[in-house]
Amino acid sequence: MHSSAIHAVLQLLIGVLSLAAALVGAIHPAIYDGIVSPQIFPAVFTQDILVVVAAVALLVLTAINGSSGLRRRIVILGILGFLLYAYGIYAIEQLYNYLYPVYLAIVALSFYALAYILGCISASAEKRIVLPSWLRYISSMFAILIAVMFNIIWFAQLIPLLRAGRRIEYTFSVYIIDLCFIMPAFVICAVMAMREKVLGEIGLPGLFILGVGILGPLALAEALKPTLFDTARDPGELWLYLVLSGLFLVLAVLYLAKLKPKHR
Repeated sequence: MHSSAIHAVLQLLIGVLSLAAALVGAIHPAIYDGIVSPQIFPAVFTQDILVVVAAVALLVLTAINGSSGLRRRIVILGILGFLLYAYGIYAIEQLYNYLYPVYLAIVALSFYALAYILGCISASAEKRIVLPSWLRYISSMFAILIAVMFNIIWFAQLIPLLRAGRRIEYTFSVYIIDLCFIMPAFVICAVMAMREKVLGEIGLPGLFILGVGILGPLALAEALKPTLFDTARDPGELWLYLVLSGLFLVLAVLYLAKLKPKHR
């Protein structure tokens, strides 16, 4: 089977499974009763809403095969990363409902689809990307800043737990995924992009799209808390998530608008 056909099959499977799981969660939120705390349920609900959007976008982009192939693949990488992150949280947090096997399938398929696509890109003819130097360095510095900032934030929350030897019931998966995978990926892609390595230049905008997917639902959850969930809004968290997701979106759009593949 040709590599493009393998990409399409994987992406279609992931898109269909993610769309089904997110629609069930958004339409029938009772599936989270007893396994998700009321404090984090707003973020779970808004994440399902964004997964619906992301899954539809993935299915549409899989069906499109136009001239903007590089940009399309970068957006697909970002969406796959977001779905891997979103359902990785559900898998690690033990959201044991009847959709749990679907969550595991999405995590597995997304991981191997990302690995396969990145492997194909690195072996392709697109050895270099034409990108303005100012955008390359601003994007790289922002990615490193994000990694440093979230390492400080997460360890500030972890240190009291480590000192007390205390476990937490919810959101521990975020520490695992962010500190072990996402933040190192930001730094690695930033360094590779500054060195004009293709995987870094493709990985950075993909991570920015991932950042929109992670932080966008959190901002939306905070905005909707008083009206939809009858809970107090945290203005600090609202503005943090809103500003960061907005910056991720701006940089992703700029990056995609400015980059061009250079064939040698």
